[in-house]
Amino acid sequence: MKDILLIFIPTLTLVPTAVAAALAMRKISSTALDGMTRQPEIAGQLFTSMLVSLALVEALVIYCLVVALMLAAKV
Repeated sequence: MKDILLIFIPTLTLVPTAVAAALAMRKISSTALDGMTRQPEIAGQLFTSMLVSLALVEALVIYCLVVALMLAAKV
């Protein structure tokens, strides 16, 4: 029973987070690229903002990974 929980706890914690993060990253990237094509003169600023936003979304997934590993260690 304990082995099954070690598989399901991280999976159920990370899969929804990874899917949500992938959708958020897609939205951030497409919006930034759309803005870059409409106003090429501010492409550098948009690119920097896009990278910061993507890093924050990725940090959320890493925090969820840490929580999943902590939960798995308690089981």
